[in-house]
Amino acid sequence: MSPIRYPLSQLAKSQSGAAAVEFAIVCLPLLLLCLGVVEFGRAFFVRNDLAYAADVAARKVLIGQIPLDASLSEATVALDGAVRGAFGGDGNLLQVTVETETVDGVQYRTLSIRYPFTFLVPGVSDSPFALSVSRRIPAG
Repeated sequence: MSPIRYPLSQLAKSQSGAAAVEFAIVCLPLLLLCLGVVEFGRAFFVRNDLAYAADVAARKVLIGQIPLDASLSEATVALDGAVRGAFGGDGNLLQVTVETETVDGVQYRTLSIRYPFTFLVPGVSDSPFALSVSRRIPAG
C-alpha cells in the first residue's frame, strides 16, 4: 500500500469527530425550537396581561366606579385610565378605543385594546404585530 493511501483510509474510518458533527447538525434546530417557545410564551403572557387589563376596566364599570351614562369621550378617558393602570407592560404603547354598539335593543360600549408586540429574537420579524383584546360592556 502506498504511504499516502494508508493515512487517508485511516482518516475515513476515524470516529473521533462524529459527536461534534452530530451536535452541530442538531444544535441549530433545537436552539430555534427553544427560542420559538420563549417568544410564544412572551406573546401569550402579554396577551393575557391585555385581557386582565380589559377585565379590570369592565369590572370597574359593572360595579359602578366608572359611569358609562356620561358622554362617549368621558367614558373613553375613564376606561383608558383604568386599562393603562392595570396593564403590567408599557402603557404608552396601548391603543384603547371605546365604541357604542346596540345589539337587540341593548346598548353596549365595546372596549378594544391593541398592543404592538415586538420579538426579542433578532431577524424573526422587523415589524411588530398587534395583539388585541375586546370586551363588550353593557351601558345601562
